[in-house]
Amino acid sequence: MKKIISDIHNAEQNSRKTIEFLKKNSKWFWIDEFPIAVVNDTSEIENEESLKALEKINFFDADGFSKNSYSAQDINYLRENVPSALKTTYCMCLKSKQDGDYSFEKKSEKDSWKKVTGEGNFDAFLESSKFSDADSPKVIETHLRKLMEGAKEIPSLKEIGFSWVVTVPKSTNIENILEHYFLDNHIFIEKGRKITYIAWADKLADVNMRNFANTK
Repeated sequence: MKKIISDIHNAEQNSRKTIEFLKKNSKWFWIDEFPIAVVNDTSEIENEESLKALEKINFFDADGFSKNSYSAQDINYLRENVPSALKTTYCMCLKSKQDGDYSFEKKSEKDSWKKVTGEGNFDAFLESSKFSDADSPKVIETHLRKLMEGAKEIPSLKEIGFSWVVTVPKSTNIENILEHYFLDNHIFIEKGRKITYIAWADKLADVNMRNFANTK
């Protein structure tokens, strides 16, 4: 994980376009807006226009449920036309190039979403956030917890590395939050009036979320 973090650090330090830099300069394969879940059945889509858009790619099967796999073309279509039917992560770090369809499965019969599978090729996933002076540490921590809680619901993400790149004003102190969830696994880059932190966990499942960091 430290080598992946080194690549992320180099990208943040040397380019305004982090993902493009990673794609060109890292030995890993990076895909931005990587699909991590698709909506499971028609009842979850309330907008008639969205349903019609999904019908164009035969998104649902004959019983009204989403399929277990979709092509890259299908996923791009969802991003552009029906983003409410798709959940993505900021960027996925892969061991090898993504070939073939994206696969999804239900965790339980009651699931509203099918979660991405294929963790054998997943090394880590990256989320990126930016905050202003108007955002308190409590708001920032709540945002981070929401990211991790959502990802922990997806089995294939729980078992891989997680990195959070977060940019805040220098006047905003979030080091207690980072230490609470990531211990010593965080570094920073100063950028003028702002500071960018890169925090990580070798495995998302190991992040202890039992308590908040007591921020105000």
